[in-house]
Amino acid sequence: MSKKQDLINLIIQELNQFKSLIYQYSIVPNSIPIVWFGDSEKYFASSQRIITVSLNPSDNEFRFKKTDPYSTKYRFPSYTGTISSLYNSYNEYFSGNLSYGSWFKASFESVLESFDASHYNNGTNTALHTDIGSPYATNPTWSKLPQLHRQTLEPLGSGSWHKLIEILEPDVILFSASDSFHQKIRFPQIGAWNQINVKAKRPLLSGKFQIINTKLTSVLFQVQGRKPFLQTTSEEKIKFKNYI
Repeated sequence: MSKKQDLINLIIQELNQFKSLIYQYSIVPNSIPIVWFGDSEKYFASSQRIITVSLNPSDNEFRFKKTDPYSTKYRFPSYTGTISSLYNSYNEYFSGNLSYGSWFKASFESVLESFDASHYNNGTNTALHTDIGSPYATNPTWSKLPQLHRQTLEPLGSGSWHKLIEILEPDVILFSASDSFHQKIRFPQIGAWNQINVKAKRPLLSGKFQIINTKLTSVLFQVQGRKPFLQTTSEEKIKFKNYI
């Protein structure tokens, strides 16, 4: 089975699960699950496969302004209700002016530059973005969700994320989220986390995980500020490739 078919099968599973929740648990109305962000076909063709990780999508993925009604038309205009259009919508996310650029560029572009990668086709390697907490946008944001809502969404989201990572088989995972979220990676860890001083309030953690039997994946994790990796300077981010 091809990687594309594996991803499509995962979308089908995820969409069925999403529909069963009928926008409960603070899920944004008129939204869709976002299994990944970015061009998966260019990702698989990259010499180094890199993904970024945070918690869950913003509700701004379904509106441009706070006064806009929630809709897929803003950032996922190709979506027509079919599985194939959803696959295409994910792949097209960073093209044109569709993406929530003020968040993605501030959060990850400097870190990705260290690996000659970009979400936006600005590097040799095309990176994808994923969310380990949930692929569903919520309002309020993750940290302000009622505990019951997080307890319901997180096991579902984590399960989907781990299935996705098995398909993507990344070489490098760049992960920035709330404290202790690095402990939610369920793949076998090889050795312990190494703490690296990057002249920020929180150290950078470097670890290795066995995604499949023949492949080790390097993970760099840092507790986020207001945005992922925000507390680390661009000068320090460009050194990240030295820590895997």
